[in-house]
Formats: sequence, C-alpha cells, structure tokens
Amino acid sequence: MSETSALRASSAAESRFVGVTSALATVCIWAGWLIATRYAMTSSFTAVDIGLLRFVVPFILLSPIWIKKGIWPKGLSLINGLMMLVGSGAFYTLMVASALQFVPASHVGILLPGVMAVWAVLIAVVLFGERPGKTRIVGYGAVIVGVLSLVALKPAGEVSSDMLLGYGLVSAGAFMWACYTHAMRQSGLGALEAASFVGFWSFVIMAIIALFTGTTLADAPTGDVMMLVVAQGLLAGCVAVITYGLAVRHIGSTGASAFGAMTPALTALGGVVLLGEDGNLPLVLAVVLVILGVMTASGVFRRKKS
Repeated sequence: MSETSALRASSAAESRFVGVTSALATVCIWAGWLIATRYAMTSSFTAVDIGLLRFVVPFILLSPIWIKKGIWPKGLSLINGLMMLVGSGAFYTLMVASALQFVPASHVGILLPGVMAVWAVLIAVVLFGERPGKTRIVGYGAVIVGVLSLVALKPAGEVSSDMLLGYGLVSAGAFMWACYTHAMRQSGLGALEAASFVGFWSFVIMAIIALFTGTTLADAPTGDVMMLVVAQGLLAGCVAVITYGLAVRHIGSTGASAFGAMTPALTALGGVVLLGEDGNLPLVLAVVLVILGVMTASGVFRRKKS
C-alpha cells in the first residue's frame, strides 16, 4: 500500500469513527431527553416548566447566531418558518411533555420515531408526489405493526383512557416533527441556524405562556432543575444539533438514520432501569419491529449498485 493510500484509509477510518461516535452521542441524548421529561412530568414540574428549561439554553448560547442572522433569517418563508416553530419548538415540546404525563418513556421512545417515520412518508407522498419502493413500504409496515402491538397485546384492563390520550398526543407530536423535517429541508438553513431560530422564538413563546399559566420552577428542587437544564437545554437543545450534523457529514444521512433507530431501545432500557417502568414481551416486540422497520425504510439494507 502506498503512502497516499495509507493516508486515505486512515482518514476514512478517522472520519467514520467521528461519525459513529457522534451518532451514538446523539441517540443517547435523544433517549435521555425523553427519560428526563418523563421524570419531570411525574414529579413537581409542568409542561410549561419543561418548555422554559428546554429553550432558555439555546436562546442564550446561540444568541450570536440569531443576533447576526436576525430573529427571522433572510429568505426563510413564512410557511416554512411557522412549520419549523410548530414542528420542533414550543408547541412540540408541550405536546410531547403532556403525553409523557400519561405514557411511559419506554412507549414514547418507540412511538415518536416510529410514527414520525410513517407521517413523514405520507406527507412526502401527498404533497411532493414521492412513491416509496416495496422495501420502504415493508419497513413502514413493520413500524406500524410494532406500534400497534403496544396496545393490541396488552390485557384490556391495562389500556386506560389516559394512556390512549397519551398515545394520541405522541402521534400528534410525531406529525409535528415530520412537518418540521420537511420544512427544515426546504428552508435552506444550516443546523445551528435552525436551532437558533427555533430556540429564540420558542423561548419567547414559552415565556409568554408562562405569564398566564405561572411556573413551579421557583419551588422545584435545585438539583432537578439543573438536571433538566443540562438534559433539556444544553444536550438536547444544543449539543445534539452539532453531533447529529457531524454524524450526517461523516457517515451520511442513511447511516445517521440507522443509528437514530436505536432510540427506542435505549429509551425503553432507560425507562425500565432508571424509572422502574414495566418491561414485557409487547415492549420488546415493539422495539425490535420499530428498529428494523425504521432501518429498512431508511435504506440501510438496500443493496448498493456496483
């Protein structure tokens, strides 16, 4: 092997290491965000409290970007901007936080990425005329079966109206995130620009809502508040944006999506181990089906053309 070939191989290996490490960090942060939110919603915090803590950090840390680019970036259409704000900002956070009041984090970790993937392809088909191939359809079918198994395999007495309400809220949140994904793709904004835009307006919106609803943050334990600031604001609001961008850059969007499919497993594991949630056969089946379904639909198993 020539010196040039050796350098290229070394560079490729280093790039893949950075990509894989970044993808793993992102998935851990996403799972941690859901677990921390579930913990908060079953203790002394409200959805508004979580929203404030979620967006105050990106509002401050990413302020150099929104100060430079403006609070509404030039060239960003009103429709795309509003879809981004609704799809991943204050309203999305309120929706998912409210769902976690009724549904275990292990279930939300399965439902959110799974249902979002289905919503995303439905939007693409209806609005953009995309036609998914047979392999992708099989993947989405596995996701749907996995999601339905959470309810279908439960004894009738364990399925409450509150749980069904929570599932509905998660599905609505997944639809919002799917809308954000398409709007973000068309916006022309970079990952940090989008995060600063959403962070600014979402904090403003949450602050206005808090004026009317009030907040319990002043009475909450300091340790819990700091934990949520780190998990919600710093890690989910800022660090994950950077690590996911690095993952896409070094291992591609398909590779990043494949690692993203690990979120259900990590969230379910964290919910069972850290929060004492029930681990059972329907949960395991749903995790396996959703992971395989998302990976199949993202094209991980697609044969490369020579």
